[in-house]
Amino acid sequence: MNKPWILLLSGLLIGLLAAGVILLIAQPRQGVPITLLPAPSATATNLPSPTKTPEPILVQIGGAVQTPGTYTLVSEARLEDLINEAGGLASDADLDRINLTLKLQDGSYYYLPIPGDDIPATAANAPGYLASAGDDGFTYPLNLNTATQEELESLPGIGPSKAADILAYRDVNGPFATLEDLANVSGIGEATIENLCDYLFVEQP
Repeated sequence: MNKPWILLLSGLLIGLLAAGVILLIAQPRQGVPITLLPAPSATATNLPSPTKTPEPILVQIGGAVQTPGTYTLVSEARLEDLINEAGGLASDADLDRINLTLKLQDGSYYYLPIPGDDIPATAANAPGYLASAGDDGFTYPLNLNTATQEELESLPGIGPSKAADILAYRDVNGPFATLEDLANVSGIGEATIENLCDYLFVEQP
């Protein structure tokens, strides 16, 4: 074969190969197929149950406080909370006849006495009022020899500490014989005992 033909064929083959390479490079790559998922279906969710908000209570306070009047407090408020709202106790308040832990009742009136002062019968902390309508579900008068810590704390002038002292004395010395035996308990004087006459009686268990 003549040399010119060999050169011609070689050039033709080289051109075809080059053209093939160019087409191969220039051809766009196929992308990875995407699988479309179906749209999520709506799921019914239960709405949270509504919780009842405790309603506030409206109470009135008078007597030995800085600012007597009517106040709105939360439903679980105690007499101490009401006293704080009223600016605190007056300097001459009779602490032996004030039960700071007394739970307040909506629409009630509370009177804080000074020594020698009578608590009006209309006050929710009056002995006669409490004897007929016990606070916290307690029925007055209570038997001093069977009263619990919570029952003793509900009495005027008897807080958690004094109630615990009464129970401790009863455990050590046995049942009380008379109401006056309370004078043997530390921190309880004649005035306190006198104020408890409408709330307590003594009966052997």
